[in-house]
Amino acid sequence: MKHIVLTLGTLAALLLSGLTSCDDGNIHNDDELYVDAGYVVKVSGNLKNMEQWGNKYQIVIAAFAAQDSYPLLAKSLPVTEKMQNFKFEGINPNCESIELCVLNLINKRVATLATIYDKAEEPNRKLTDTIYFKADNLDAGMYACIQNNIFTKRCAYCHGMGETPAAGLYLTENTSYKNMVGVSSSKIDSLKRVEPGNAEKSMLYKVLTEYSDDCGWHYNHTRFFYGNTMSNLVKEWINSGASE
Repeated sequence: MKHIVLTLGTLAALLLSGLTSCDDGNIHNDDELYVDAGYVVKVSGNLKNMEQWGNKYQIVIAAFAAQDSYPLLAKSLPVTEKMQNFKFEGINPNCESIELCVLNLINKRVATLATIYDKAEEPNRKLTDTIYFKADNLDAGMYACIQNNIFTKRCAYCHGMGETPAAGLYLTENTSYKNMVGVSSSKIDSLKRVEPGNAEKSMLYKVLTEYSDDCGWHYNHTRFFYGNTMSNLVKEWINSGASE
């Protein structure tokens, strides 16, 4: 079974060389932050829909410094439909958080699926204590990630919280999928809100990435995105078939 382990030192080397993966085990550089006596995380339970991410993303356990999108250290979880029984040792003791999260090909965090450890909430945790995380059938798929990190956090206030959602589109949990995928746009008749397999012909992707004074929609949704990390996630989800 292959796993990926990254540190600050190795991340710089990977970016310079253009590599995005490595062999099993730990990689040691002079300036790395890996220590043998770090935190230990054990993950058990089932993670659903991991296979939706394909080869452009990886689901990892990762340790982060404060306000950093690139991990101090990360190890990928095996993609499986069976129960996880995963152990990650030697996690940097100076980290501010440990997360179950998604990284892209340049090892930047795309989204957090779950926070396993937050130093601010547990300042007295000992390094000798094992941190247990039970997945409990957690949905780790692309659509669930988009729902939690985009629709629920940024869109649902206008699209579902009131009696009349904007453009008649509900983006609240458990309703967004059936209101988007294969459903005709109320703004451009020739487009579906989400056309599975084709982001360029999906109204959702156009609204999130394009805006002009004469575009036909009244709000500039592109301001939600700083850079293209999240819009690329939406694009990849649609182009890969828009699975639920």
